[in-house]
Amino acid sequence: ADDADDDADAAVPPPILQMTAEEREEAERLHRTAVRAEALAAAQTAARERGVAEVTTRTFEAATSKGTPLLLVFYAPWCGHCRRLDPVLQQLAGGDGDGAYEVARVDGTEHRVLAQRFGVRGFPSLYYIRSRSEVIAYDGGRGFAELDAFLRRGYKTWKRLSPLKSPFGPVGRAKGWCAAAGLAAFDAHARLATSLGDIAAAAVVAFLGLALLIGVLVVPLLVLS
Repeated sequence: ADDADDDADAAVPPPILQMTAEEREEAERLHRTAVRAEALAAAQTAARERGVAEVTTRTFEAATSKGTPLLLVFYAPWCGHCRRLDPVLQQLAGGDGDGAYEVARVDGTEHRVLAQRFGVRGFPSLYYIRSRSEVIAYDGGRGFAELDAFLRRGYKTWKRLSPLKSPFGPVGRAKGWCAAAGLAAFDAHARLATSLGDIAAAAVVAFLGLALLIGVLVVPLLVLS
């Protein structure tokens, strides 16, 4: 009886063999379409994730000297509005609109020198850097449609930052230098205080700062005289 059952099971063809030629062709076509759709979705996801760059104080100059317009976003890790903006930035970088845009982010809590240089007062703060002489502070809608329209053509009607307010102008660069010097002094004091104590560390940092100031102001005069 068992042998008879086995013979009966073996006689039943697999479902694919029960299909007509047209049905098999249609099933294979649907399978190929599903595979292509899955591969395209994976490629788009990878492009979006790869497209949003992370800029730091060290990489800022290189990131803004490529000659390509760049949407730069200052964010904070704890900022809920920043987290809600992330998918939109990935869409813009992935080319979901008229084309892929150059998009980068800066952690404003970590890279405070850059935040000072741009005059950041809150998060997220968006800046469109078309060139070092053409920077726009964007404070419009943060949806995909609004940002896509702005980056495509809308920026033409927006006011550019003046040289005095631009991060690449003399004031912006000076603010960056001052912020960098202040942060360096703070970090040096924190490191020295563990071994020398607060008062001694403050004295050392003050002496080094004075020596640096003298070097910057006096040495060029001696060279020129």
